[in-house]
Amino acid sequence: MRKTKAKARPLTPAARYLRYRLTNGDAGVETSHFIDLARDLSRVNRRLYRQGREYHVKRISVVSTNTIAGWSQYAAIPPNQGQQDAGFFSVSTVPHTWVAANAWKRGFQAWSNMNKDAMRKTNDISGTWADFKVYMTDDMRTGTVLDPVDNGNALYLAGEWDYSAYVAPTAAAGVIDEYRAHLMGAHTGAPGAYTSIGLIQSYGDARATVSTFDPAVPATAPDDPLVNLFDYGDTQNQLIANIDQYNDKPPYDHFEYPGDDANASKPIVVGQAALALGSASIGSFSALCGLLELETFSPIGGDVYSVLVELAPGKYRGIKAGAIE
Repeated sequence: MRKTKAKARPLTPAARYLRYRLTNGDAGVETSHFIDLARDLSRVNRRLYRQGREYHVKRISVVSTNTIAGWSQYAAIPPNQGQQDAGFFSVSTVPHTWVAANAWKRGFQAWSNMNKDAMRKTNDISGTWADFKVYMTDDMRTGTVLDPVDNGNALYLAGEWDYSAYVAPTAAAGVIDEYRAHLMGAHTGAPGAYTSIGLIQSYGDARATVSTFDPAVPATAPDDPLVNLFDYGDTQNQLIANIDQYNDKPPYDHFEYPGDDANASKPIVVGQAALALGSASIGSFSALCGLLELETFSPIGGDVYSVLVELAPGKYRGIKAGAIE
């Protein structure tokens, strides 16, 4: 008998378009805005989208709500013929490296174990919508996080979206230290009084690293009798010295992990464009934990940008969002 090919399961219906309005600062001054895709997908689809996934953005389009100055072919030709004033728009994400993925997993495991330990003597009282939620950077915690709007610029009604807290004991009797977490950048606060901790910094601080020199060649190697057994000239010792000195260190900083407090502590740019004629578009990319930073400036002070984010369709509740590997 001929085998029939099983039909692919239809994707779950989901609202995949998120629209935002952001207001620029003074003319020519760059401003920063943040988006939490998991939070906003949960809000517009009335179901939980967990933050701990890699969300795939298909496209972002940006339109200025103001008319960008130009020139008319019917007017007198000005000195800057053909020049078009334009705003700028960039999108940044947490780079999905093994470092960032492992730092997130370590933070999630510690948070989960902390909660499980607290409930060992009780029933599981965790909320139905409990989820591990972190900030992109500490700037996101203190900065502007955009909210999605509809066609009439009305906000979607928000539910509860609390970023996860760690609770740790301190040296002082009866005093606890409760703090949040962000993926990139330095810890804020101090031991015993943290405000938010950087998960990548924490991962690097607690992890054994590679040897500074590999191989670690003894200084006496060029003089060893067997090393010099076939030394018929002056090249042998130089070759040994070259092997010892060249490429015996890693091609990256030995101590600092990308994304910690001292090595590229800000998100990585995945798309940028100028708003020529008042609009721009950025192609597809992936966002770890669905966290985005938008950096913009306009030649018009207070210029309002309409930002449309299109998520790729997929198998995670209608959205393409794979597990963090």
